[in-house]
Amino acid sequence: MLRFWPKSFFALVLLAMALISLPLFGVLLASDLLMDRLVKDSSASVYRSVTTSQLSQTLQEQITNQERRLRQYQVLGDVALHDELLAIIEQIDTSLASLHALPQSDQAKNLLTRLSKTENKIREAFSLALSPQLVALNDNDFTTLNDLGRQIYHMSLDGVYQEVENLHKEEAHAEKLLLALASTCLPLTILLALFLTRLIARPIKQVDQGIHLLGQGEFEKEITVSGPEDMVFLGQRLNWLRRKLHLYEQEKNKFASHISHELKTPLASIYEAAELLSDGVVGPVSNEQREVILILHKNCSHLKNLIENLVGITMAQAEKTCLNLTDFPLEDLVNETITPYKPAILKNELILHSKIEPMTIHGDRPRLKNVLDNLLSNAIKYTPAEGVITINALRQENNAIIEIRDSGPGIPATEREQIFSPFFQGSAVCQSHIKGTGLGLAIAHEYVLAHNGTLELTRHDEPGACFRLTLPLTS
Repeated sequence: MLRFWPKSFFALVLLAMALISLPLFGVLLASDLLMDRLVKDSSASVYRSVTTSQLSQTLQEQITNQERRLRQYQVLGDVALHDELLAIIEQIDTSLASLHALPQSDQAKNLLTRLSKTENKIREAFSLALSPQLVALNDNDFTTLNDLGRQIYHMSLDGVYQEVENLHKEEAHAEKLLLALASTCLPLTILLALFLTRLIARPIKQVDQGIHLLGQGEFEKEITVSGPEDMVFLGQRLNWLRRKLHLYEQEKNKFASHISHELKTPLASIYEAAELLSDGVVGPVSNEQREVILILHKNCSHLKNLIENLVGITMAQAEKTCLNLTDFPLEDLVNETITPYKPAILKNELILHSKIEPMTIHGDRPRLKNVLDNLLSNAIKYTPAEGVITINALRQENNAIIEIRDSGPGIPATEREQIFSPFFQGSAVCQSHIKGTGLGLAIAHEYVLAHNGTLELTRHDEPGACFRLTLPLTS
């Protein structure tokens, strides 16, 4: 997915976080720029509107003050009034210059030009008069001047309202732009997050799959981990572990095969010698000697079963992927398992109830028969005389649920977690004279796991033990 990976998984996570943050940072930067521009525009607009309004109001006051002082000067002819008029005229010039310097509409500029001309006309009449009494004042000029001043003032007020309206429009535009950016950024961030999450999870998933393969005992398949250098190195170490485990598994199987052969050969000789002694080939046998030969026979059989079970559990762990899968009726398998135990059931006066729902199992028939055989033999072994054994099988979705329950002493809570361990023998009193090896349930558990099923001891209020076997009906 990536041609150039970061050197470490931590760097990959940091890179992913940085990339996911980019769209959010872009939106944040855009919003900051928009808000900064909006604040600057609003500040300039407010300053311009307030300044124009203040200058217009001041100009109107100055025009009114000018008319009053001119008429007083015309009547009184006071020199102080003359100097005051010159100061007022200078103030009017300053106000007009300031208004001209501000951005104005064409209509406002036209009013300011007309006001300047009228002001100049009044100023010329004042400056050209040789005496106060000769100042030629035109009432229409003052009326025009005041009217123009009021218009400019009202226009400045309208300009304030217009600036506020413009600010509202800019605010709405900025809001729409930010919403559009957020609407674009959100799906982009989600897609980027999904892509980067998959990128980060990919080497982790590959490591998990490799560990799962090792846990399932599949040592042939190569473990491949792509991504940062540290994850690739971890994949290489898993492959090293896989090769080591494969070698140890082969050595274990070889050892089991050899030890089985080495043990069975002298055991067969001992058994054959006991047979010769029992048949009297080497001479007559007394009753006391026959009892010793019988003990020898029994222990040879027990040792043979122990060797076979030991090899069986070793092969069960090693051959999980070597199942011979076929389709067969579950009811036939159960009946086939029960048949050899009918004499023992009759001898111990046991009651056997079986209710098998018709269904077809897809699995290794001999191994599953071994599972049922171990469970049924344990139930018969620990159920007292006139006890009850129940075998129920039903279909639940795509699984076969098989329960084998007995009315024996049950399994203590302290031993429940150990019953599937090799060579573990519980404290319950066995009704049979033949002592078990503690490998039957361990072998059954391994065979069930090889079928992707489960074998568990269920809890219930009734006396006795109940084992529940769950098997998938499809491959």
